[in-house]
Amino acid sequence: MWRLVHRRKKKLRMLGVLLCYNDGDIVEESVRYLREQGHEVVAWDHGSTDQTPEVLGSLRGELVELTTVPRSVDFYELYPMMSEHLLREYVSRYDWVSWPDQDEFLEGPDRSRSYRQWVEEVASSPYDWVEFNNFNFWWTSADDPSITSAVQRVRHYSIFLGCAPRIRSWRASATNVRQFNHNPPLGERYPTLFNLRHYPMRSEDQMRRRIERDRAGLRRGPSNYHYENMASWPERLVIPPDKLHVDDGGELDPSPIFDWRTVYGW
Repeated sequence: MWRLVHRRKKKLRMLGVLLCYNDGDIVEESVRYLREQGHEVVAWDHGSTDQTPEVLGSLRGELVELTTVPRSVDFYELYPMMSEHLLREYVSRYDWVSWPDQDEFLEGPDRSRSYRQWVEEVASSPYDWVEFNNFNFWWTSADDPSITSAVQRVRHYSIFLGCAPRIRSWRASATNVRQFNHNPPLGERYPTLFNLRHYPMRSEDQMRRRIERDRAGLRRGPSNYHYENMASWPERLVIPPDKLHVDDGGELDPSPIFDWRTVYGW
């Protein structure tokens, strides 16, 4: 029994945070998932040129904040800017922060409970933040293009071992200045890793736009070098479906069936 079990009696106020750019095909599902998991949602759109602004605009009534950030604002400053904004405007009003990338969906360490229920478990414990396994979901030739929903269409995946830490969830009081959500927040890490489903490449066309336009020139020193790598070997980005696991609704398979270094580089 956790020593802070009395926290269970209080309904958690949870805030979801999204930084969005040219992911209009999935951003509605991202917002709705956080809402279903009991979160109020703050969304910033970083000058998207696809349907993202229209989709977010249609969801304005479901958001506690929708802000457009000009594309001239340096991408590398967005996480610190949002962190400072949260510290000024939101941290005192919420108990928990979940901050996935806009193409990620957060889950607990297993599917016996919802993500919200798992967060309530952590919030009642002595721990302050959660790190996630990164399950990469990737388009394949087996996808049914008639399915509009990206998360229903793209079902092939494999865990991505050795990637930068995925820290996406913490007590609001543990919020600090974030660096792509790889650095630890304040306090102590929950001992069990949660899982996230990451959908970076959802169709061949979307993948090419992302590499050739949306993420072109993003590298700075050792950061985000992988987009240049992927652009240099497009033949490696087509992954046969039998090289990946299939999400059938059961537990995610953590066995590393596919080596993502062959796609991203190392």
